[in-house]
Amino acid sequence: MYNITVLGAGYMGSAITFPLSRDNKVKLWGTWLDDGIIEECIGGQHPKLKEPLPSSVDLFYSRELKEALKDADIVFMGISSEGFLPVFKKLLEVLDHNIYIYTLTKGFVDDNGTIKRTSIAAKELLDDRFPGDPFLWTSIGGPVKALEICRSVPTISVYAASSGKMTYMASGFSTDYYRIIHTGDITGVELSADFKNVYATGMGIIDGLYGPEMAGNYHNFSSLIFNQSILEIAGIVEAEGGQKSTVFDNAGIGDLYTTSQSGRNRKFGELIGSGKPPEQVYNEMLEGGELAEGYHTLKLGKSWLEDNHKNLLDKLPLFNIIHSIIFEEKDPLKELAGLLAKL
Repeated sequence: MYNITVLGAGYMGSAITFPLSRDNKVKLWGTWLDDGIIEECIGGQHPKLKEPLPSSVDLFYSRELKEALKDADIVFMGISSEGFLPVFKKLLEVLDHNIYIYTLTKGFVDDNGTIKRTSIAAKELLDDRFPGDPFLWTSIGGPVKALEICRSVPTISVYAASSGKMTYMASGFSTDYYRIIHTGDITGVELSADFKNVYATGMGIIDGLYGPEMAGNYHNFSSLIFNQSILEIAGIVEAEGGQKSTVFDNAGIGDLYTTSQSGRNRKFGELIGSGKPPEQVYNEMLEGGELAEGYHTLKLGKSWLEDNHKNLLDKLPLFNIIHSIIFEEKDPLKELAGLLAKL
């Protein structure tokens, strides 16, 4: 049994407490944006998951970070990519020793104008805070939907650990419905989890374009988009030094399938495909408590690719098309149909 503190009381941070609390002592800390969620959870059910959290989970408001981390063996980061750095820096201010970190965060971070992978930014901060200590890190990938975890739907999740000890520790998180698959490919799992939100947005745009009038009769097009998405993610992972085989498995194909079937990023794309302006859709969803992470991953991911793999961009026609639709407000149907000529 481990003492685990989960940071972030949104969808995934709260959902992971369900399997974790089966055999471990779990605390859930909410950020300054989550205080209302913590209050509702104390009074009854989680407002987003529409389920009460496990009764054994201890809840903490944003002002109680030090208390939430007391005696913790493990920290789970359930923070959005936008909020990751501010929360991670607060975590390091409180910690007096290195600690095992498992992260559910997906997307890139903007570190004073430089776009970085989450794991890279975290390692730099940890090296500065605890110089000479090992990097105790695990990146967690899908295919996982928060609502299904808390309802005990059979689920596989991919854990990419920096050490055998962290792989061993994660064996204590599995349950009869939450099965963990292990790999050492942090790069492959992290980038698959990041970019799948971008490409799921593209799948959603297809649904918005064709779903209302041709339900079930546009599979040729959607399969083309899905296949090209996986090929492009694999190219990105390989260029960064990860394993293509990771993409052609649960962390890539599985996660993209799950995300493109439902969820916030697919919804974001579907509303754009139906004719709504992308920025308006993003803001309206955010006001309703739904963060479409693919929006920021697309924006920051483009900058990251330009800085690190500029020549690769010419080999990512679908990525460029999705970027032009969302940030240049190009015509979705015309742009996506134009993919055929670029393959």
